Amino acid sequence: MLCISQGLSLLDKTALNYGNLYGMRTALGVSSQQFSWFVSAFYFGYLIGNYPQGRLLQRYHCGRVLAANTVVWGIIILCIPAAKGFGGVLAAYFFLGLIESIVTPGMTLLTAIWYAQPEVPLRTMIWYSFNGWSGIFGGFLAYGIGKIKHPHLPRWEYIFLILGAISFAYSLILLFFFPDSPVGARFLTNDERIKAVKRVAEAKMGVKNTEFKMYQIKQALQDPKTYLLFIASIAAQIPNGIVSNFSTIVIEGMGFTTLQTTLLDAASSGVQIASLLAAGWVLRLSGLRVVTMAAGNITCIIAAACLTYLPSDQKWNRLVAYWFTSFQSVGFSLSLVMISNNIGGFTKRTFTTAITFIGYCIGNIIGPHFLISSEAPRYQTGTKAMFIGYVIKTAALLLLGLYMWRSNVLKDRRLGSIVTYEDELKGEEAGMHDMTEF
Repeated sequence: MLCISQGLSLLDKTALNYGNLYGMRTALGVSSQQFSWFVSAFYFGYLIGNYPQGRLLQRYHCGRVLAANTVVWGIIILCIPAAKGFGGVLAAYFFLGLIESIVTPGMTLLTAIWYAQPEVPLRTMIWYSFNGWSGIFGGFLAYGIGKIKHPHLPRWEYIFLILGAISFAYSLILLFFFPDSPVGARFLTNDERIKAVKRVAEAKMGVKNTEFKMYQIKQALQDPKTYLLFIASIAAQIPNGIVSNFSTIVIEGMGFTTLQTTLLDAASSGVQIASLLAAGWVLRLSGLRVVTMAAGNITCIIAAACLTYLPSDQKWNRLVAYWFTSFQSVGFSLSLVMISNNIGGFTKRTFTTAITFIGYCIGNIIGPHFLISSEAPRYQTGTKAMFIGYVIKTAALLLLGLYMWRSNVLKDRRLGSIVTYEDELKGEEAGMHDMTEF
């Protein structure tokens, strides 16, 4: 259910990508710059809803909160074809962002509640990879809609109507089957619930706690990890704002037809899935998070450079370079793993997640505006912005890894390493009392 929620949220918010391919911008009578503001409006809503939605997940039953949000965003998507002109779609995307702001931050928090610490990286990679699976589904859906010979509606409207109906139907599954935490999971026996809580407790981070603790907010604001994650998130999402919402016009601009573009865009989602699952497998074997993040980020730097500077007649080489920018998901998803595994205290973890996703919103608001219509079809300002974003993101995450390594060394010197079973129990007890890593 984590996987499907993640995939549907991305598919719905990037429906603009496919709508643009089938004439949505022309039908609405908006300029390229106005169309970019639809994306920005989504992330303004996301920015406002991010922390309140996290508090709702903390305070109330997770399944019901997710279900209610999914119903609303399904209705919004269904209503977009009825919107006339710039203002209606802008408002719809603002409220869509407000509602969908629960999903990826919520998945980050829920992963730490449900899975043991060694399992978190791979599980995060799996549910985050559904961004890629949804891209493949969206590409084939768009291709199928393009094959309709005599459509009764404009093709772009079919995209929103189909996706909105799927989200609305899925909300009923969440309502009846998604549990609040291992403690209340109906599909587990009492013994299995105890074991599930014990497994999470071994991470010394605790499980869900509904109490708001101000001292944990203060600790988060004093923690360098918070700011490094914030900077890395902004830098990561500037390229994402371009790739996620305007990939079809970038690929079409390389010299491919509309139908070819839908399939070639789906191929980039396949690269994204492969990179995330490979990263999860590497982490399961080695645990080298910073090295894995650096490898993914350096791949993106090289790909963005090739996309920018290769000549236009090398369209296949430029396309392959574009596909490899999908490795950007490795770095960002692993930063979410760091929140799950390295931030103690539920209020602090919720707040740090919110700060990270504020950066996420800022980057996605800025990103689309680097695509300047007069630079079509190469959009060099946009690809240069991607390159710079990847460089800054790499530097920030390397600094984060260095800081965490040094913090662990100093902590071991001050308190000593965990060497006895009693030490292990003390750590687990501290986590279950919702204490932070400080």
